[in-house]
Amino acid sequence: MIEVDLRAQIAALERESRQAFDEAQREADALFAQYQLSQLIASGGSPAELGAAVLVELTRLAAAARGALWLGAPDEPELRLIATTASIVIPTRHADLAAGRAWCAETPDCTGLVLGEEPPVTLLALWSTPDAPLDGEGLRIAQLSRHELVVAFRGARLRETLDRERTELSEIVEGATDLIMQVDADLRVVRLNAAGERLLDRSRADALGRTCAEVLSCREVVGHAEDACPFAAVIADGQPISYRETSIRGAGGLPVRVAGSYTRAAAEGSRGVRATSILRDISAQRALEELREGFVVTVSHELRTPLALVRGYAETLLHPKLSPPDQLRTIERILAVSERLTNLVNQILDVAYLNADPLVVERAPTSFGSLVAQLRGYLVLAGMDHRLINEAPADLPPLGVDAGRIGRVLENLVDNALKYAPPDSSVVIRAESVGDWLAVHVDDDGIGIPESERALVLEPFHRAWNVRESATPGTGLGLYICRRLIEAHGGQLRVEARPDGKPGTRVTFTLPFLRQRGTGASKAGEPLTGTIAHG
Repeated sequence: MIEVDLRAQIAALERESRQAFDEAQREADALFAQYQLSQLIASGGSPAELGAAVLVELTRLAAAARGALWLGAPDEPELRLIATTASIVIPTRHADLAAGRAWCAETPDCTGLVLGEEPPVTLLALWSTPDAPLDGEGLRIAQLSRHELVVAFRGARLRETLDRERTELSEIVEGATDLIMQVDADLRVVRLNAAGERLLDRSRADALGRTCAEVLSCREVVGHAEDACPFAAVIADGQPISYRETSIRGAGGLPVRVAGSYTRAAAEGSRGVRATSILRDISAQRALEELREGFVVTVSHELRTPLALVRGYAETLLHPKLSPPDQLRTIERILAVSERLTNLVNQILDVAYLNADPLVVERAPTSFGSLVAQLRGYLVLAGMDHRLINEAPADLPPLGVDAGRIGRVLENLVDNALKYAPPDSSVVIRAESVGDWLAVHVDDDGIGIPESERALVLEPFHRAWNVRESATPGTGLGLYICRRLIEAHGGQLRVEARPDGKPGTRVTFTLPFLRQRGTGASKAGEPLTGTIAHG
């Protein structure tokens, strides 16, 4: 009897020990599971990455066959599927939390758990296996960890937003057409965008780590003192500079005029201060302003003088004792000045027309000899045909050009040559075939154009310095109009010194010969059209 009681007590003690061990094991498993979840939560990542890892662990803890996780959308009631282990078709979106819970309730073997009702709302769906329910202890662990899960998903959302904004900001900086540069507290470059590389003709790798003065060369270009650096100024006092103009060294070592704004970034410790600048190339704008000023000065001068002459001559005609011969001479002078005014107005209108819309040229077969003959007839009326020498071959192939416009080019070039050359000198026209093009040379014995200004005189309203110092009037429009008309035909016009070394200037331009049938041109006599590209 005693032996039976002893055995019963031993069995009871064993059961109690086993039960205590099982409870301890479950508690250890729960603690380990919570530790695993905390590790997953701390791992970070995007909402999708975090959701996939957490779902696998929750599905294992609950002994579920499969699972799915929906996360609330930012600033919207909608829930979006971010992770699933289910092989069946499930909704990728729920209109709101209530719709998601209703769907779980209507789906067989599915249990819906709300892990968080505060943003971001989180809904977990778990499917039980056919032969066993979900593990209650695993579900309890999931419920205990829901606060940490919501915090983790909220952090993942914030990281995702920050990453997206950082990417968008980087794309904006790299896609900007202005130079964007950032320097540290020691004025060393820590960032330079693609536009800066192009403007400075310097790679980013070469610029990083150098001082801003080395990269921009502003001290060498404009002689800035060290204490005048705008980067240093904004770092020192924190006051942004909204606008400041300066010059930097650009591609080819040439000075580039820029306008910039400067600001200091938020400090991150004693050496975390940074300054950022946005520099815009305003060289073209300054050139346009100078061009506008030149236009006003030139036109006002060219208009004021002839208008004063017309008024003076008109007042002379009012004199009662003026003889008929004097009256005739005065009228002739008024006519000459009127022609000068008419030419000026026509040139200004031509420039406005060339810059307003694409210029359409009506091409047709044209003989270069006929263009020169027409020019000579114009000079006969002015009594200056004896000064024109034509050395162009008579057997040149026909041109495919707009005869009226090319005739205007020849008139302008020869007028210029005669105007700036000595009265007894000649203007020579030469021409030669160069492949499919005719190269025309107009040589004069004038004062010439300095080499440094030969490209500039092809721009509107620019006259070489030696011409400006002479008493010869002019607007600086003739060569520009000629260049644009030649470019409309696909050719080029350039100004150079005479090849024989004599004083004077050679203007060379190219024109296309008429292309024959089968080479992509029209039949002889059929107009071809072309357009001028505006710069």
